[in-house]
Amino acid sequence: MNWLARIDSITNEHIDAARQADHQVEQVAREAEQATQQIAERVAAMGFGPETSEERAAREAREERDRLLNEYRMRQQEAAAARPREGYVQPTDWTDVDEARSQGYGRDSWLV
Repeated sequence: MNWLARIDSITNEHIDAARQADHQVEQVAREAEQATQQIAERVAAMGFGPETSEERAAREAREERDRLLNEYRMRQQEAAAARPREGYVQPTDWTDVDEARSQGYGRDSWLV
């Protein structure tokens, strides 16, 4: 058996396979580009074009409202967390923190 001829044959087969793979990748890329263009055309036909100035103003107003509401909620949560806990602690719920409070240690104590 001629090993050099066999190695050349295998090399040529690999080169052909690599070229076919490159060709298939290019074909898939072309098909993907065509599909993207078709989708863009359909979206444009449905009226989803660039944002108008009225739509931009409405979107910005909604974003500002949402931001203000979020800030309000955060302030409410911080205020609720800052208030001392009211209510009764059941004996099964009693913790070291509750014990420290009962002994008069405040918020700045290392026990709390």
